[in-house]
Amino acid sequence: METLELSQSLTQTKLDQLNLEERLALLEARSNEMEESIRYAGSLQRSILPSEQIFKNAFADAFVLFQPKDVVSGDFYWIFQHHDDIYFAVGDCTGHGVPGALVNIAGNTILRQIIRIEGLTEPGDIMRLLDQELVSLFNENLTEGKTRDGMDIVFCKFNLRKKTGSFCGAGRPLLLVRNNKLEEFKKGPDCIGYSSDENKQFETVYFDLREGDKFYLFSDGYTDQFGGENVKKFNRERFRNLLLSTSEMPMDKQKKELLFSYNNWKGKQAQIDDVCVIGVKI
Repeated sequence: METLELSQSLTQTKLDQLNLEERLALLEARSNEMEESIRYAGSLQRSILPSEQIFKNAFADAFVLFQPKDVVSGDFYWIFQHHDDIYFAVGDCTGHGVPGALVNIAGNTILRQIIRIEGLTEPGDIMRLLDQELVSLFNENLTEGKTRDGMDIVFCKFNLRKKTGSFCGAGRPLLLVRNNKLEEFKKGPDCIGYSSDENKQFETVYFDLREGDKFYLFSDGYTDQFGGENVKKFNRERFRNLLLSTSEMPMDKQKKELLFSYNNWKGKQAQIDDVCVIGVKI
């Protein structure tokens, strides 16, 4: 009797092991399928982003430093030329990875439609409509509550023939290096997307463009990266000093210096967020 019970127990254990192996195989298959889907989503996202060469063709010189934390990114960069006007931006969407990428793609698509279809030309007006469209897109079909999806974005409009520039900083600033001095155009008080404030302000700031000016648009992934001897954030001041110290270099060289400094600072620390920095020279 004891021998029979022992035999049955061993058989049940073998079946349990087999079921466990089958479950593990199923989970592995599903994991591989998900990873493949994310890789495909990443390739689609990269196909939407403009090439660095488009920026180089539009300006005297330019660089694009783009380093996602994951396969897909919550950061995006964007450029669109309409007659003599060059519209370009860097956006930092809520979160990173897949959720950030969904907001990223929506914002990227809406921006082009606003300029082409709505005919708006001023950065503040464009940001105001982008805010309305994005909030509507993510909330119109909800039965209760509101999503908190959105983005910080620095949006510029340059006319190189007239030497005029304008920008709207919806949560992100714009940096200018002119005559070896760094100036900052401050970000506005409101961002794109969900907010409890119904009276948002998206101001257009105007300025002149001069030959040799260098402008920098960036998300917060670079400045927020932890590293160094005391494992602290790279921070905004260190970033500004780095841009100023490299600003006389060709843009390709600046990009290499920025990437080297970032990786050197990060060291063995994990990358905490998507990184996007755009530099353009007039």
